[in-house]
Amino acid sequence: MSWLSRVSHIAGRAEDLLNQIDQNAAVALRNTRKGVGKSDSAMSLIEIEGEGTKKLGNFQSEVSGEATKHHIRTDCAYSLSGRIRSKKKDDDLIAYLNNSNEPTSSRCSSVASCFSAPNPHIANTIRTTPDSYTTEEYRKTQQADALKCLHIKESQIAVMSVRLQEAEEANVKKDTQIAELSKELKLIKKEIEAGNGGISNGQPSSLKKLQHEHDKEKEEFEKREQDYVKRLESANNENSETEKELQKLKAKILKMEMNEQNLMEEIRLAKYNLEENKHEFDEYKQRAQKILSAKENLLTSLKENSSFGSDGIVNSVELEELRCEFDLLKDDLQQSQFVIYNLKADIQEMENKLRDEQRSSGIQRENLLKQMHHHISQANKYKKQMERTQQEYDFLQTEIHRQEEAVEKKLAEKDIELTKLMEEKKTGRRYEIGEMEQKISLLSEKLISKQTAIERIESEKRALELRLERAEYACRNAEAAAVKAVAIEMRGNVISASDQSCSIFTISHSDNMLVHMVKLAVCIFDRLGLRLAVFMRSPMFRFFFFTYCLLLHAWVFFILFTYTPEIHPL
Repeated sequence: MSWLSRVSHIAGRAEDLLNQIDQNAAVALRNTRKGVGKSDSAMSLIEIEGEGTKKLGNFQSEVSGEATKHHIRTDCAYSLSGRIRSKKKDDDLIAYLNNSNEPTSSRCSSVASCFSAPNPHIANTIRTTPDSYTTEEYRKTQQADALKCLHIKESQIAVMSVRLQEAEEANVKKDTQIAELSKELKLIKKEIEAGNGGISNGQPSSLKKLQHEHDKEKEEFEKREQDYVKRLESANNENSETEKELQKLKAKILKMEMNEQNLMEEIRLAKYNLEENKHEFDEYKQRAQKILSAKENLLTSLKENSSFGSDGIVNSVELEELRCEFDLLKDDLQQSQFVIYNLKADIQEMENKLRDEQRSSGIQRENLLKQMHHHISQANKYKKQMERTQQEYDFLQTEIHRQEEAVEKKLAEKDIELTKLMEEKKTGRRYEIGEMEQKISLLSEKLISKQTAIERIESEKRALELRLERAEYACRNAEAAAVKAVAIEMRGNVISASDQSCSIFTISHSDNMLVHMVKLAVCIFDRLGLRLAVFMRSPMFRFFFFTYCLLLHAWVFFILFTYTPEIHPL
């Protein structure tokens, strides 16, 4: 397993090389920090954008043109000396980095040559490995080692990018500080111009501002009053609409109750008429039964006396008349019964209708009551909203009165303050102008020093970018060398295997013609097999080869099963 130790040794050398690169970068940064230790914390930055430098240069030109008239020569001399020093330090730093990168590049090239040069010792050790440890496993291990090296390099590049991001953030903070200082400078200039222009213009401007604010508050108050009036009107309209709806619902309920009462009276009258008709029918029934019984008695008596008297013909006529009357009475009874049945059916229909109407009226009553309750609850809500809006309106009126009083008090206080300020400005005008000039000079010096610091940081950034590019180039070269080494070792394995296989069938001049031909055929067949095996490693070739075999076998079986030989007649 000496090849594993060899690969691990190469990976360790690559890690040592990367560590040396990091150490050189740290030493360069420390040297630059020591040389620029007197400046602000901005010297620790690594990267800065070009827009910030342009803005700072424009701002410096404006400040140097407007503010400092007495210190022009001294500032120019200081800025020129600072720029010359920064240029010298940038040139020294770039030269140092170039010198420090030369050994690293030579080391990277040596590592790449170690990877790319074919080592016979490694080839021999690979040949002596056991047969169970195949070439595919060896390739996988080599790929894993190369991937580990790549991951380590990527992590180191990520650390460098994080450092660059931190430097950018610090640079942005410095830009914000510079912008704040420039704003302060502009404000100071404006205050000086306002003081030089005259304090008399300040009093009416402040009064105008206060009056403008007072007018705005009045307008807002009027708008709020209009909104509340609109809300009150809408609430009143909704209340009137709900009251009208309630009155309509009450009228509907009264109508329904009147209809129910009328229907109940009609039902009572129908029941009373039914009872009277039943009573009359019973009386009529009794009378008819009495008449029938009397006539039957007469008929029986006449039948008995018909044999004795001579008036048989008269009796027969009377009998027929009695029979006709009896038939007529029967018809009348049947008709009266039919009428009674019809009346009963009508009464049942009326009762069913009454029940349905009572149910529907009950449901309508419940719905109307629900609507009544809903409208009453809405009316209560609107009343509460009206009360709340009135309370808010009263509260706003009181607040506006308070605000007006407070504004009047503030106006009086501002008048007093303005008089005091007028007196103070008259006394301390010259003193403030001197202080402002001193502040402007200090700010201009700070800006110049920060500009020089930013230029130095830019040079550091460029140097670090160059180093990053070189490190990336070295990483790419190392990756390419590793890939080449793996390919060369694979070729060596294939050649050794082919040599071992063809050692039996090596062609010599002492062989016969037949043996020579056999050995040639075996070698050609072996080479074709090796190439086929190489192709079989790819999944697409395997898939197409498998489909080809399947189609060929299917075609052969189809021909075998569907073939019918031709039979010629004798």
